[in-house]
Amino acid sequence: MIGAEPDVETDGFDPQGAPRLLTEVPGPRSQELWARDAAHHASNSSPAAQWLRLVLRDGQGAVVRDVDGNLFLDFSSGAVVANLGHAPPAVAAALAEEAGRLLHYFDFATPARTAFFEALAPTLPEPLRTFQMYSTGSEAVEAALRLAKSYTKGYEVISFHQAWHGRTLGSMSLMGGFPLKRGYGPFAPGVLHSVNANCYRCPVGLTPDGCEVACAGLVDRVYEQSSEQRLAAVIVEPVQGVGGVIPFPPEFLAHLRRLCDRTGALLIFDEILTGVGRTGPMWAFESSGVVPDVLIAGKGLACGYPVSLIASRREVLDSLPFGQPGAGASTFASGNLACAAGVATLGLLADGAILENGRRVGAVLLGALRQLAERHPLIGDVRGRGMLLALELVSDRATKTPAAPEIARGLLMALAARGVLLAGGGPIVRITPPLVMSERQALAGAALLDDALAEVEASLASG
Repeated sequence: MIGAEPDVETDGFDPQGAPRLLTEVPGPRSQELWARDAAHHASNSSPAAQWLRLVLRDGQGAVVRDVDGNLFLDFSSGAVVANLGHAPPAVAAALAEEAGRLLHYFDFATPARTAFFEALAPTLPEPLRTFQMYSTGSEAVEAALRLAKSYTKGYEVISFHQAWHGRTLGSMSLMGGFPLKRGYGPFAPGVLHSVNANCYRCPVGLTPDGCEVACAGLVDRVYEQSSEQRLAAVIVEPVQGVGGVIPFPPEFLAHLRRLCDRTGALLIFDEILTGVGRTGPMWAFESSGVVPDVLIAGKGLACGYPVSLIASRREVLDSLPFGQPGAGASTFASGNLACAAGVATLGLLADGAILENGRRVGAVLLGALRQLAERHPLIGDVRGRGMLLALELVSDRATKTPAAPEIARGLLMALAARGVLLAGGGPIVRITPPLVMSERQALAGAALLDDALAEVEASLASG
């Protein structure tokens, strides 16, 4: 078998278990295979991958195993993709069965795609039950921008500080403040940025108890003072994910809804990261009571198989030029394997039990993280919803000065040495376990995080 490695110890792989380390991290097999891989792979993979140099072999539920047989609690869901845990048997079986039938045939209809659409539609309100599929989140974001321009005949888009929408040039244009976008300009014209509703770092210096969401009014000012009144869309994550796990108040999103209604622009919710139960309900916008004109989904929608889509009204998706034959096509969009994985994923979510587990365990974990903040001055803020949680690390709580990059790196590596994996690399530590993680596992991970924080703080104290 391609990629097969010599056997390692296989007993004790309990998907509901706690970490078990047999070697140092990374172990000898990881080190050897990582070096072989690095001889051919570009050196721009994620910070966590480069720092840890782990070679992962398999996973079940909320546990992953490396080639040395070490078992880790997954506190990142493989970059917020494995919402239902790793290798759910129903999803693996659906992929194997479909692969035995047909691997791929462009964007032609297949029984798997029909079944996927019919399973997905009931999870969404009526105005969001017509779909166009893609492969990656960035691709779907780009398509949503084309769609908005096609339908409205406008060309301006408002997005927000700390927003993350992808790594293509168009999606990067929407991002505000990320160092990763530097050096690629100039970016797409017509993109305007406004402040977000970051209550920990309020852009207008107020506090949540009396602010009346003043930051929302600044969006109007951007439209009135910086645009040509040709607004095609406002795009926003209902909870900012990569940019800091910032839950936006419902009033903020409602204000954007009114702006779009007044100007004729489309309100686009990017739920690539926040959807499929990540924040508690199936879709994050459900908690706000605000329904977008366009929804972008991906990541956890097929439990690890690449898939993304935009959902909207038929008259929006059929608008010209976007609606003309071939305009929405993409080589691997709506592939039958992605659809088969999507059907199986939605089937596992259908009875609501996994969503409920994510809400319950997420609340327990949030409480445990808040207790850690009482003991560790390195933690400036704890926030999140469902299984989308974060610690914001600071060097000084009074000034809220972000912790230095080496501190974040030290914490990530200290955690891995204890058997807990994160995928981030900055002062905002995103904690996004699979929705199937047990309460026991979550609390075990929090206890190990407690130890890792103490190690990092002791190192800082000793100079």
